[in-house]
Amino acid sequence: MAKIVYYGIEDPDRRDTLLRVAKSMDIETRAVEEDEIGELVGYLAGLEGYEKTGKTAEPIQEEMLLFVSLSSEALQNMLLALRKEGEIFPHKAALTETSKDWTFAYLLHHIRRENAVVNAWSQMLPLVKEALKKQEDAPSKEREEAIEASKALRLKGDDLEEEDVLAVIEQLKKAL
Repeated sequence: MAKIVYYGIEDPDRRDTLLRVAKSMDIETRAVEEDEIGELVGYLAGLEGYEKTGKTAEPIQEEMLLFVSLSSEALQNMLLALRKEGEIFPHKAALTETSKDWTFAYLLHHIRRENAVVNAWSQMLPLVKEALKKQEDAPSKEREEAIEASKALRLKGDDLEEEDVLAVIEQLKKAL
């Protein structure tokens, strides 16, 4: 059965909107309490073979939605319905074979880190485009190095950190 596991939604109206929209789409919901974020995601998602461990972790002051067994279409419909209600949740993930064995705290840290990288990357792209255009018109060694540094970020893969992208952003700004 489709389920949304949610955490950290303190605003009662926001939480009620999530619960109402989920119910209207016949999607179960499950709240994760602060003292449960050390539990495995598989347990919190209600998967067979996972039991409560009693492990704890430092509470995290972030909201998180975890989508369990939602089809791509159902997930898109859910997000669209929430958006129509004026609710956008920046930290969200779909349950995967890998993440089911993570603690919820680790998943939240991972998603938060991923979002930070994506946001930094989106800030960097216009600067790269501008640098490429300027490089065509008036080449410079400094600009070429900044462009190459931006290309090199792709090679970092899962090791890419927000700080890496922010450093290249600064390099690009200086080169422009």
